[in-house]
Formats: sequence, structure tokens, C-alpha cells
Amino acid sequence: MVADSSVLRQTELYKQGVLLPDRTVPVEGRDYVVGNEDGLVVGMVVLFCILAIILYRSRATLLFRLKNFFTTQRTFEGEKVENASEEAVSGFLLICVSALSLSCIFLDGWMERSCFISSMGMPYWLFAAGLLACWVFIFLKMCLYTVVNWTFFDRESSHQWMKGYLFLTALTAFLFYPLTLLDVFAHLREEIVIRSTILVLVLYELLLFYKLNANFRVRKYGYMLNFLYFCTVELLPTLVFGHLAVLFRDNFIVNNILY
Repeated sequence: MVADSSVLRQTELYKQGVLLPDRTVPVEGRDYVVGNEDGLVVGMVVLFCILAIILYRSRATLLFRLKNFFTTQRTFEGEKVENASEEAVSGFLLICVSALSLSCIFLDGWMERSCFISSMGMPYWLFAAGLLACWVFIFLKMCLYTVVNWTFFDRESSHQWMKGYLFLTALTAFLFYPLTLLDVFAHLREEIVIRSTILVLVLYELLLFYKLNANFRVRKYGYMLNFLYFCTVELLPTLVFGHLAVLFRDNFIVNNILY
């Protein structure tokens, strides 16, 4: 029940509202489940097909790149196990799957609590906006890497670091997609989903930091410089992007639901 408030009772909207016929249960909204959306189900099936095809066709390349990612040797020219253009397309699609899965996780919780969804339908354009935002974020980080690495490191080391960054970002699709399935269709508690997402992001950042130290060999006291570099080009942009995403979500809720 709504708490009694003398201020609320004095408003004109309340006086008009009490005169309207009440044919529903007071303060009980309509249940809405994101997993019941046909468009979302079709989209998840398409993403599954993309993952399955890439895993089948590029499994040898993925294993090779994964082994090369964890090597501590500075090998700049790797073995050619797949056509470069096909490998680039696979990486692009994997990053798209990861971005869409992360967008779905980010939007699922508050979409189910948004009253306008049941009457207006799911705003699928938000997924496109999330995909675009992720790609803009990745592009800006690549530009930052290029400038900073060009200033402090040799060309071969910078190229190896960029390949490792894009490869690891693409691999997150194999973690975010199953988590999205559990979130949307298994209806995990929001706290579990948030903690699992944070755990994946922390693991992602730790692996990048490992690659940084393996790729840019340093002498004594150089690890502190690597840590400062990592905070500048990786942690700080990620925190800023997350803060902007939360601000966008809050403003969207205020502008489209409360008014």
C-alpha cells in the first residue's frame, strides 16, 4: 500500500485520481519478463550461431592466439594459421557478440522494472546504441594505445600489444554470452549477475595487465611504470565509460518513464 501523506493528498493530481474507477490491484504493476520478447529470443539464437560457426571454423587459430597470448617470449611475427581477413572478421563478430551481450546484461535489470515497456514494447534501439558505444570506446582506446605506445615503446611491441588487446576483448564473448542467457532465461538474481559481470571484467583487466608485463619487459622498478601506464590507458577509460553509461541509463529512465 502507498504510505499516507498529507502533502500527497493536497495535490490536484491526487484529487483527480481518487475520482477515477479502480479496476486493478492497487500499487501492483504488470509482470514483465524480457525473455518473453520474440525479437530478443531470435537475437540470442543468431548470436549463438555466430559463436558456434566461429568456434568451428577458427578453433585452431583461437588456440594458437591463446597460446601466444600467454607466452613470455617476445615473438613479433607469429605463425600464419588463418587468412588475415577471415581472422579480422571473426574478431569483429566476437567483439559484437560481447558488446551486445554486455548491453543486454546492463539493460535487462531496469527494463523489467520499467512500466513503459509493457505498453510501448522493448526499445531495441538501445541495443544498437550499446553496440555503437562499445565500438566507439574500443576505437578511442586503440587511438590512445597508438599514441602512448608510439611515444614510449618500439613499433613491434606496440603491434603485439594491440593484437593481444583485441584478441582478449573478442574472447569475452564466450563468457558474457552464457551469462546473458542465464540472466535473461534462467532469471538469476540481479546481485548474482552484477557480481559475475564484475568478476569477468576483473579477470579481463588482470589478463591485460599480465600481457602488458609479458610484452613490455622492464628492468628494476619498471613494474611501477607499467602499473601507471595500465591505469592511464586501461583502468581510467573503463571507469569513465562505466560512469557515462550509468548516467545515460538514469537520464533515460527519468526522461522516458517518470515524465
